[in-house]
Amino acid sequence: MAKHWWLPLAILCAGAVAVWPLREHLTAAEIAARSPRETWLAALFLLALYTLKGLSVAFPLSVLEAAGGLLFPFPLALAVNLAGVMAAQTAPYLLGRRRQESSLPEHWPRLSGSRPGRTVFLLRLAGVAPGDLVSIYLGAAGVPWGAYLTGGVLGSFPRVLAATLLGAALWEFGSPRFFLSLLPGAALTLLSLVLWRAWR
Repeated sequence: MAKHWWLPLAILCAGAVAVWPLREHLTAAEIAARSPRETWLAALFLLALYTLKGLSVAFPLSVLEAAGGLLFPFPLALAVNLAGVMAAQTAPYLLGRRRQESSLPEHWPRLSGSRPGRTVFLLRLAGVAPGDLVSIYLGAAGVPWGAYLTGGVLGSFPRVLAATLLGAALWEFGSPRFFLSLLPGAALTLLSLVLWRAWR
């Protein structure tokens, strides 16, 4: 990774620069309004946006999760959003994996232990670090694909569920529903800290 170690970050920055001029249109309501009418095309459209999100840091994942909640009935919305989260977590992981650095696990022993998936689970559950950067780091650290994806999806599931249910309320700043929508995230971050200490 010493050679061209900066390449994954450069790709993220390029993605952010490309998406930044469109940021005002990247709202749940706007995405839902511009999605194709056919259900399967709308699902593919949303999955493409999830993949784009995984290659940039220009907009939050919860925008797409809320858009899914507006576009589809709940069971389908949850399935599409989970598939999208997998896509968003996979793209930057593969970037990091191509620039794997063997010394990274030495700085974070939990990644090279017998249960790296549990560490990934707690990182996703906490949700306090930029997910794209976390994915690149975990890929570069050589976390096995199975442990990475399983821990990532399980750790992300509660937030995906909450965002899918709350939908556009996540972006009604100042409204009672907006403040209510903050509670699940805060509770999950606190829970992850408790589990982190308990599982040391």
